[in-house]
Amino acid sequence: MTRLWNSPHFTLIMAMWMWAGHTIAARLSVGEMSPMVMMGLRWFACLAILAFIFRHHLAAEWPRVRERLGWVAAMGGLGMAGFTFFFILAAQYTTAVNLGITQSSVPMIVMVLSLVFFGTRIGGIQIVGLLVSFMGVLVLVTGGSAEILMNLEFNRGDLLMLVACVCYAAYTVGLSRRIDMPPALMLAFFSVPASIVFALCMGVEFWRGTAIMPGPKGLAIVAYCAIFPSMLAQIFFMRGVELAGANRAGFYLNLIPVFAALMAVFILSESLYSYHAISLVMVLGGIYLAEKHKPAPQQDAG
Repeated sequence: MTRLWNSPHFTLIMAMWMWAGHTIAARLSVGEMSPMVMMGLRWFACLAILAFIFRHHLAAEWPRVRERLGWVAAMGGLGMAGFTFFFILAAQYTTAVNLGITQSSVPMIVMVLSLVFFGTRIGGIQIVGLLVSFMGVLVLVTGGSAEILMNLEFNRGDLLMLVACVCYAAYTVGLSRRIDMPPALMLAFFSVPASIVFALCMGVEFWRGTAIMPGPKGLAIVAYCAIFPSMLAQIFFMRGVELAGANRAGFYLNLIPVFAALMAVFILSESLYSYHAISLVMVLGGIYLAEKHKPAPQQDAG
């Protein structure tokens, strides 16, 4: 287990797999509960679990956290919660194809932010790997159809999705300046501002009369999202960034739509097509190029 915990490939792939599972859970939640209720309950549950586990450590670590309270609030409230909030809003105005294409910009934004704020070097082969990975996502979300790609139209939903991507890219880069503490304990502190953001969002839903509380199936979905995408995936991702640095970890984010498509085949009985395999090979190929030709460790963002 120690060997796996010390492997950036294992930790990052596990995080992407769990986040892909959240995509499936979100689709299963339609009609079971309103979006902000789902997000709010998952973060409340995540916070409650972590607070119970680390009840003896939170007070001891508080002085260090208080020194960087602004960073903690930004990481949890703008990074983690901000991405989900703007993603949900974007989904109301744009297509799934556009969402997938825009989300694949995160690794590129991570590289730019790392370069601007920390001077992290970007290798030429890394850029090639980024483009190959991006093309793999294009193949997936367009079904390999050039006609769909040529007929794309962009609207305010795409701008909202771009804001969501900047939020998560900034969160990824911000992890490279993390406080020296276990990822799970750090997540406990991040969960506080994230829960506050979605408590406010839930309040707006209740005020507008659009809130839908979950039934038994909805509660099961919330439990899955609290334990896996919200808690375990974040812990694995933090560890992956710690081991690999922000730039290299960012490449793995393009695995999310690929994994989600493959999971939909088995869980939602959707059809499997050849372009799924082509996309997976291209995304993995891009990651391989970035990993094989990574910059010197002292120059990475980690």
